[in-house]
Amino acid sequence: MRRPLVLFMCLVLFLTCIYAEVKEINPAPSLIIEGLGNGYSTPVVTTDMIFVTGEKEGTGYLFAYDFNGTLLWKTQYGREWSENYPGSRASPTVIDSMLYTCSGMGDIACFNTMTGQKRWTVNMIGDLHGVNAVFGYSMQVLVDRDRIYCLPGGPDTNIVCMNRFSGKIIWKSAGDGETPGYTAPLFIRHYERNLLVTFSEYAMLGLDADSGELLWTYELSLKGDAPCNNFIYSAGFLYMVAGRGNGAAKFEISQDGTQINKIWTNGKFDTYFGGYAMIGNFLYGSSESKRLWLSVDALTGKNVDSLPFKTGSIVSAGEDLVIYSQTGGVGLVRLNQGKMTLARTFKIIKGNKEHFSHPLMAGGRLFIRHGDVLLVYDYQQLMKL
Repeated sequence: MRRPLVLFMCLVLFLTCIYAEVKEINPAPSLIIEGLGNGYSTPVVTTDMIFVTGEKEGTGYLFAYDFNGTLLWKTQYGREWSENYPGSRASPTVIDSMLYTCSGMGDIACFNTMTGQKRWTVNMIGDLHGVNAVFGYSMQVLVDRDRIYCLPGGPDTNIVCMNRFSGKIIWKSAGDGETPGYTAPLFIRHYERNLLVTFSEYAMLGLDADSGELLWTYELSLKGDAPCNNFIYSAGFLYMVAGRGNGAAKFEISQDGTQINKIWTNGKFDTYFGGYAMIGNFLYGSSESKRLWLSVDALTGKNVDSLPFKTGSIVSAGEDLVIYSQTGGVGLVRLNQGKMTLARTFKIIKGNKEHFSHPLMAGGRLFIRHGDVLLVYDYQQLMKL
């Protein structure tokens, strides 16, 4: 009878030691922007402007602010998702003086960043014969060179490449004919070939980015919610995390880009839509099945360390991590060769609805969007508190 008690006391002592190093803080944001409407999209930041989207009464709005929080302009970008979890989904994409949005109802639009003037718009359902996903189109459009890539999900226009200055179709691909996943495609310059990697509802697809030719398909093992996390490409290898039942996998891409070879899988590294980060030779993200955070050796796929903190989304902060739970907790995490130490925690109490937005680090600032509100913190100041 004494052994279970001893083990329990050891566990309590272990957790006490862990949390004894954690400092709970109550930081004041350096900037608070309110009135954004419903939304889960992350803001996009340039050297002097902040762009963010929101939904009000079924319409999507694009806001541009300076770093004092002054509204520079506001414009409509299309019909926004107002059914389950109403609000903006995809973050804007900024290239030079042009900005691109994608609404939950499939409206892709191009704007001038300085004035907010709309240059062109295309609807993925009406114009490109697409089929929307269960929670609405949520992927950020990908822009590379003079091209923009999107995922209508139609039987003949599953994936489409357009001219980013005019919205005119360059190529369209039938892909695998499935409705789209929720993540942005990834452009890869792999040896002498340009590749496009994306998720459909139940598969990972690799295409020739110049022609739209489908090169390979990797079927997901569990047909559940459509995958949401971005891909990571490093040194000829591709990393994928696709939620519970699929977990994570590492692939080697053949030199000509026409084949992939699976190196390892890790079923416990299974974040659903919180994203993951790669720093050095380690991957970091939350485990939905384990209800904690994991670090994984990118070479072997083996778990290295775990951190007890409620699951959510992640962003790298130089050599640190910022983790943001779906209950509103923020953790600042120190790293050491895959080992994670929770150094600071605080709570997001302003804003409304779910804590689904991904945090952003830019210019030494931490941006956290919670529904109608955007909060901005000085990261170095956070670590000094």
